[in-house]
Amino acid sequence: MHSQEHGDQRQDICGDCGGTLVEGSMALPLLGSPRFAYRLGTTEVTTEVTASMCPDCGAVRLRGRNPERIRNAAAARAVRSRRSPGPDNSQDHRSR
Repeated sequence: MHSQEHGDQRQDICGDCGGTLVEGSMALPLLGSPRFAYRLGTTEVTTEVTASMCPDCGAVRLRGRNPERIRNAAAARAVRSRRSPGPDNSQDHRSR
């Protein structure tokens, strides 16, 4: 995993494709496949996680089965952040 410094923010970069990594959590259910979860407000967006292993050295690689779901949720969060409400300076604030 590579990282780049952007001002005060540290971004982790995907070693395979160069994309920006997003933080989430792994859910390991008792039954079924593991899942990667990304929180978008009160909603949790998930995708099943698949694994592959090198039979020679035992190295394991995890991959999200449907990365589009997580990518779309991260993009939606970025849009929400840019639209964050601030003081509305367009109104006339006369007090008379």
